[in-house]
Amino acid sequence: MSIKELNALAVQEIRNNYFLTGQILSLSTRDLLVLMMEPITSGRSLSLLADELLQHGLRSLSELSEFELSMRYGLNERQSFFLASLLELGRRQVVSRKEDRVTIRSSANVAAFMMEMRYLEKEHFVCLFLDTKNHVIARETISIGTLDAAIVHPREVFSAAIRHRASSIVAVHNHPSGNTTPSPADIDLTKKLTEVGELVGIELLDHVIIGDGVHSSLRELGLF
Repeated sequence: MSIKELNALAVQEIRNNYFLTGQILSLSTRDLLVLMMEPITSGRSLSLLADELLQHGLRSLSELSEFELSMRYGLNERQSFFLASLLELGRRQVVSRKEDRVTIRSSANVAAFMMEMRYLEKEHFVCLFLDTKNHVIARETISIGTLDAAIVHPREVFSAAIRHRASSIVAVHNHPSGNTTPSPADIDLTKKLTEVGELVGIELLDHVIIGDGVHSSLRELGLF
């Protein structure tokens, strides 16, 4: 199969996944990069290019100049200019919202920020990454599961936390049924995340379950 055919297949798979959920937040950063680079990339694997670009994290990528992007990743002038412009747009958006940055002080803050998850038809496990002042500095979907379960490994959570240079994290997932009662698996995962967090020095502040207009906090329930 040619590179052109492989790229078309990769793009179609991402689009299919998007159409299944109808939620842009269900796409990974890698998926978004593949889609954005597709119109200006030929003769090179989009999937491998996205992996290379994200090798040191999105924040590290955003700190590179157009010239550095070109030299480090072998991008042509059009690609490096496009990517540098896109990253600059992201930086400006962050600056414009800096004063309105979300601060997590309770599970109610988390629920208000993440209640859009109530509409997801599959279980999504999302992490909020916080700085030392409990400001949300990043949000990332770690796993997308079935109607009633999402498979999550602590390694995935804390590798993302380290990548975002987070001081602490809040885990959030939805129950498509609308019932926010924690399952035994939810409780077990929370305990594992707490243990790993203690080892790496990144505290799990809470694990919040989003339901149909309601939420539950495993910390407030005394489950960890």
